[in-house]
This record gives sequence, structure tokens and C-alpha cells, in this order.
Amino acid sequence: MPVSSITDAPEGRQTPLHRVSMRTKMLISVAAAVTVIVLESPGVLLSLFAVSAAYAALTRRYGILIGAYLLFAILWLMAMGFMQLMGLVLPRLGYGDIADVIVPFLRSAILLNTVLAMALSSRVQGALSALKSLYLPYWLYLPAVSMVRFVPAFLFDIRQVGESVRLKGYKPGPFLLLRHPIASLRLIFMPLLFRALRTADDLAVAAELKGLGGGTQASRYRADRLRSSDWAFLVMAALVVAGSLWLEQGAGWS
Repeated sequence: MPVSSITDAPEGRQTPLHRVSMRTKMLISVAAAVTVIVLESPGVLLSLFAVSAAYAALTRRYGILIGAYLLFAILWLMAMGFMQLMGLVLPRLGYGDIADVIVPFLRSAILLNTVLAMALSSRVQGALSALKSLYLPYWLYLPAVSMVRFVPAFLFDIRQVGESVRLKGYKPGPFLLLRHPIASLRLIFMPLLFRALRTADDLAVAAELKGLGGGTQASRYRADRLRSSDWAFLVMAALVVAGSLWLEQGAGWS
């Protein structure tokens, strides 16, 4: 049955990133993770964030991207608030400069863009085939496959919980958290927690049913070969990384 192992999206939902190999998107994510560790200049990181945001926008899932940015910003503000409170008690734990606050935020946002671009434009079979071709150990690529596929599954769970909240007479949103914090804990956070745990179990079982951990190679309907679009993305990623390092070191932006 070729349909059960196809790696491409339906024709009506094709985006430029769907035509890019999973291995290419993985290499871009790894390159971004290594690059942001080296970079320290807020200006260079801001430029790299703009490029990574354009890369994630190629998925054409603008609503999901905006929601992820808002959630990320809220969590970041909460973390900064707790750090400030800790700084009042122990001044050594506080941030001394604005760059100390912006740099970790930009690094995390760049990685968020690359992970979202990979998760929203890939299927489990594509991630499975790419990771298994690298001959990684079982304990390493099983969590990796589940992590990549968990992002769109968790977004679907959020929509389902939102519909459940509406059916109970509440309007989901940030004001619900402020007006009814106890009800929000019962209607939103606890269902999301249990649905996330169930989704993680389902993804692990689905990966095993597709041949993960077996002694034989997973069968694929189409071979995952590098195309011209893959080489174009790899060349652009290399140019962006080289340009960022040059701005950091050669141009003196640091």
C-alpha cells in the first residue's frame, strides 16, 4: 500500500518546504543551533532571526506561527519576571545589561523558527527515514521523531481544548486566565497536559508500527534524494551562516 508510506503532502497543501528533503531541514536546524551558540551580538542575532522567520513563513502556516510567537513571548516574559525577582533576593542572579536579556531570547527564537519550519512541513515517515538513514541508536532517534511530530499534534490538541472551553460557555483567550485562573487550570492546562502525554504515547507507538527499532529497513514509497531545491536551501543556509560569522568577527558587530 504505497499511500501508507508516502512522504509528500497532498497536492493542495504543498508548500516550498514540502519539496525539501527532511535531511536538508535537519542540517539547517543543526547549523542554526551551532551558529547561535557562537554569535553574541544582538544585531547579528536579530538579522539571523529575520532570516529564520522568513524561512519558517515558507510553510504558509501564518496563524500557527503567530500563536507560537505569542506563546513564546509570554513564557519568556514570565521567565524574565522570575529572574528579576530572584535578582532582588540574590543580586548576582540578576541581569546587568539589556543585551544579557535580548541575546538568549533571540537565540531561542531562531531555533524555534527552524524547528517549526521542520515540524510543520514534514511527516513522521519522512523524519523516520531521514533519521534511520543516519544509523543513529534507537534511544536517540525515537525521541527525535516524536519531538518533530509532536509540534503539529500539540497545536491540534490546543484547538480541540479551545472548542471544549467554548462549549462550556467560556471564551478562550488571555483574559480568561486573568478573570478565571482556577477555571483555566481545570479547563485548559490539565486537559492539555493529559492530551500531550497521550499524544506522546501515540507517536511512539506509531513510530514503532512504521518499523522503528526493527531489524529491517523501513520501506519508503519514494526515495529521499537531494534535489535542486535542497541544494539551493543548503547553499543559502551556508551563505547566511558565513555572513553572520563575518558580521560577528570581521565587521566588528560584536
